[in-house]
Amino acid sequence: MQFALACFYYSEFLFSIFLLIFKFNCMLQKIQKSIFTKPIIVVLIIALINLSFIAPNGTVTLKAGTPISLELATFINTLTIQTGQSVDFKVKSDIKVDDKVVIPAGSIAKGQVIRADKAKAVGKPGAITIEIRSVTAVDGQIVPLSGGNIYREGEDKQALSIVLGVLICLLCLLIKGKEVVILPGTSFDTNVAANIDIQI
Repeated sequence: MQFALACFYYSEFLFSIFLLIFKFNCMLQKIQKSIFTKPIIVVLIIALINLSFIAPNGTVTLKAGTPISLELATFINTLTIQTGQSVDFKVKSDIKVDDKVVIPAGSIAKGQVIRADKAKAVGKPGAITIEIRSVTAVDGQIVPLSGGNIYREGEDKQALSIVLGVLICLLCLLIKGKEVVILPGTSFDTNVAANIDIQI
């Protein structure tokens, strides 16, 4: 009697399992036949393909030779400036690659005084040479610049000093030439020295 009862319960359990599997299979078939299933799968595939080609940050290449217009940001006078001193410039307008700004207007470009001579006696003028070296891009990278050094020389009064010294008084030989004065806002042109990849 007990054995027959156990067999009955066991067969009932197996029937419940079979019924559950059958219902689950029917549900899967309905999902597969749904008119929405294929479009959803296609959209998911396209999204995955796009994600594989899109980087979190785009990269563009700033080409060597790209012109950059600068303006002096500080006052320069050969009477006070010294060799080795840093000189700041500002970028006058946005520098773009593929319509993306890689160096914004107002960015600071760095230069350095590589020669500074004060005006001297016998009419010798002051002179200065500045090398424009670099500017910072939007991603923080240092962009090297080239295009020649800036050279300025004051007014030469050597001939006047010598003539007056000979004809009038030797003290006239103490006449100095003029110092170089460059005002803020003075424009200078430079170029990108080498290709550089910039994160946008």
